[in-house]
Amino acid sequence: MTDNTATSTRCRHVAHFGLLLALYLSTIPAGAAQEPAPIDLSKLDMEDLMNVKVTSVSKREQSLSRTAAAAFVINGEDIRRSGATNIPDLLRMAPGVDVEQIDANAWAISVRGFNSRYSKGVLVLIDGRTVYTPSFSGVFWEHLDMPLENIDRIEVIRGPGATVWGANAVNGVISIFTKSSKDTKGGLVTAGGGSQVHALDVVQYGGAAGKEGAYRVFGKYFDIGNSAMPNGSPAVDHWMRVHGGFRTDWNLSSRDSLMVQGDLFANQASQTRRSGFIRTPFDYSFNQSLDAAGGDVSARWSHTFAGGSQTSFQTYFDTYRRTDMGVPEVLRMFDLDFQHHIAAGDRHDIVWGLGYRVSQSGASPGYAIAFSPPSRTDNLYSGFLQDEIRATDSLWFTIGCKLEHNTYTGLGIEPSVRLAWSVPGSRHTIWAAASKADRQPARADTDLQSDLQTIPITSDLVQVVRFFGNPRIKDEELRDYELGYRSAIVKTLSLDVATFLSFYHHLETVEFQPLAVIPGSPVQLVIPQMYDNKAHAVTYGGEVSLRWNANSRWRISPGYSYLHATIRQDPSSQGVVAYRLADGFPQNMFQIRSSLNLWRKTEFDQSLYYTARLPGGSIPGHARLDLRLGRHFGERAEISLVGQNLLRPRSTEYGDSFGIIGTQAVRSVYAQIRWKF
Repeated sequence: MTDNTATSTRCRHVAHFGLLLALYLSTIPAGAAQEPAPIDLSKLDMEDLMNVKVTSVSKREQSLSRTAAAAFVINGEDIRRSGATNIPDLLRMAPGVDVEQIDANAWAISVRGFNSRYSKGVLVLIDGRTVYTPSFSGVFWEHLDMPLENIDRIEVIRGPGATVWGANAVNGVISIFTKSSKDTKGGLVTAGGGSQVHALDVVQYGGAAGKEGAYRVFGKYFDIGNSAMPNGSPAVDHWMRVHGGFRTDWNLSSRDSLMVQGDLFANQASQTRRSGFIRTPFDYSFNQSLDAAGGDVSARWSHTFAGGSQTSFQTYFDTYRRTDMGVPEVLRMFDLDFQHHIAAGDRHDIVWGLGYRVSQSGASPGYAIAFSPPSRTDNLYSGFLQDEIRATDSLWFTIGCKLEHNTYTGLGIEPSVRLAWSVPGSRHTIWAAASKADRQPARADTDLQSDLQTIPITSDLVQVVRFFGNPRIKDEELRDYELGYRSAIVKTLSLDVATFLSFYHHLETVEFQPLAVIPGSPVQLVIPQMYDNKAHAVTYGGEVSLRWNANSRWRISPGYSYLHATIRQDPSSQGVVAYRLADGFPQNMFQIRSSLNLWRKTEFDQSLYYTARLPGGSIPGHARLDLRLGRHFGERAEISLVGQNLLRPRSTEYGDSFGIIGTQAVRSVYAQIRWKF
């Protein structure tokens, strides 16, 4: 792109934003400050908030006050007033969730530490569909997108959830629930743009399908501009995405319901990389494209028996083709899941289920990376049983266990015990939990081969640091103990506190192997490295969140989390810990969100997030301030102005990752119009 073309493009974006800003300002009447607020923020008191239903803890609905886990719910109103344009930014609301942007299209997201580009201890689901990749055990966050207006809620469970969810639900579970198509009838059009968000557009329509069904179809497009390099020059990490999908919901009978949904997407992005995965004076940087396309389809049938017990059967197929680090990868995943919920007598509430998943992945050799074998098929078999026992009217005892058999390490057993006690006649709940969870190996742990570093010694000799996966790698194991308290202290104030003590065993280390000389031109002096399980860790800390309705116009929601981690290696270990303490364990994180109704139909929302400097790390403490000003036009139209990263022109959140040169998030302002019809 020439300088003139780039300047012209920026001018069009600025003009687009200026037009929206002028339209917004022209709609604010004089004397509007004396007009009444549109919504009474204290209408939902904190006792009602404690009874919000969550399902991610036990795979069945239960009130938040009865939940013996560190659960946090981001509801639809929180999402609408956040000003966020993507799911990672929404997750910043949850205490204990570390969200760090690497570049304009990549994030590192974790719960209670161990953060990296491919955080391996967090299970992410969309309507019960697992979205982590079996190649790296992490999540490609740039693959996850939908109209945020269609999200009903996001349940964030901090701590293990392996007893019901299994693989990768070690440090937390993030479960995204979309709205039923019955709740999204009619049309929706959104259009927006600004300095960094060049385009953000959605077209959607939903309606009735016969007498007992409903549907919606949507298309979404966005265009995100480049961020900044560490030296302040423009980066090359542009991101563009096209996404379409549908959902249908049917009442087949008074006892049967069916949901079917599907998506197709295409990503086009870029990134700046180093020639080696380890920084050396011989490195050079280059720009590389990052393309992905894929889709999924899922269906869930639910049936209620005459006696009140319930069953559900869900199946989904997920596929994508992705080119990253020069490696073309294709994944196909098919999953079957059966669940039965039954009340046995007056005291037992039992949930049990069976599951099967098969994944087929293939990756051709690419930039400094290869898998051996290039393709493989893995099977995962699982079954779980969990019983909630009502000991008294205020004391609930939950015990459960999950069995999983995977291709890499065989059978795993993941039990948990939970206790919840509601103080009689009050709005207070004390809970405790003890859990075991395993992080199963992925292809990157067993099959990966990568040249991490190449250093020329002479014209005829090079030194190569070469990494190999370990086919005998073990599961990483967590034994976790939690204690929590939540209360609707008064009708306008709620408090949620969770503490934890976690013991990790068999953590991965990178161990040096005997030197090897490979003849050729030039001769390679190879320093082999291989994964092993020679590290252990102890972490402890806690999270606290408040929600305070200061008055009918103003709600304030602060949160704080603390984490301390100690990692040690076995005496026999001669390598390094795979989890870098300096990057993945922020000790202190703070946030505060404010929702204020200024005057009639006008809202002002503020969000401040702060992460302290990581111990021993090179990334300084950083803060992010987002502001949103929104105005409604009747029941159908809304216009909003949003500012993101407003405290400074640019800031670094994470740094380099897997050879990607970390960029700096830039200050951004955009406007958006939303119209329902």
